Amino acid sequence: MRVTQPLPEPEILISVCLPVFNGARRLKAAVESVLAQTERNFELLVFDDASTDASWAILAAFQDDRMRICRNERNLGPEANWNLALGAGRGKYLKLFHQDDLLAPDCLARQAEALERAPEAALAFCGRAIIREDGRRLLLRTPPWDEGLVAPGVIVRDCVKAGTNLVGEPSAVLIRRECAARAGRFDGRIPYVIDLDYWVRLLEHGPGYCLRAPLASFRVSSRQWSAAIGRDQSRQYIAFLEKTLASGRHPLGRLTCCRGRLMARLNGLLRALVYRFVVRPGA
Repeated sequence: MRVTQPLPEPEILISVCLPVFNGARRLKAAVESVLAQTERNFELLVFDDASTDASWAILAAFQDDRMRICRNERNLGPEANWNLALGAGRGKYLKLFHQDDLLAPDCLARQAEALERAPEAALAFCGRAIIREDGRRLLLRTPPWDEGLVAPGVIVRDCVKAGTNLVGEPSAVLIRRECAARAGRFDGRIPYVIDLDYWVRLLEHGPGYCLRAPLASFRVSSRQWSAAIGRDQSRQYIAFLEKTLASGRHPLGRLTCCRGRLMARLNGLLRALVYRFVVRPGA
């Protein structure tokens, strides 16, 4: 009798991990932007955090073999649901994607190509469009570095000097999974910089790869969790700066730190003005 061995399952290149909570307004467009990617070798893992709106019904209506949806029995909160979603990814590369955001059709392909080309890189990040609730573009945010590999110390120093996250929001970043395993979990103790704190820890395991093209869109709305926590932006950024200094892993000069504290306060003021006069309250 001849016994045949089962064929091994093909390796998943990218896991797109989507934590959801009451995202019904923009969730369909966000999911569609993932499913429309030119790179076909990916899985989309969705973790609904016990939403009370129509999010689950919207998710259940999708019929795509690359998509897997799970619903938490109780609400875990953003930090725990982020970590649950990211930890479920089986791909060589991971992307934590937000329910309000959009991906350009070639985002996954170009970011994965960058990490394949530079196996020493821990993460790849791109420019992004900042869009209003209705999808209209507010501005473009382009990383301040040249295209290609950027040393960890340069990224951390420049983010500190600017008093803000120059790498970008999670939707604009693709992570090497083996580096994520070493970096550990997202830490929500300083919620405004939960993403930048994680990028800094990832950069302990390799450089970043900068793609300057806007391959993702970040939607600003007064309804967002990030809008609420951002009202305390400057204090939280300074707390992150102190935490980074205390770790001793990223040497930063006194002048750089002083500038960072000043810029954090200025950025907090500018953000408040934007949300008050540009982003419609209640939008």
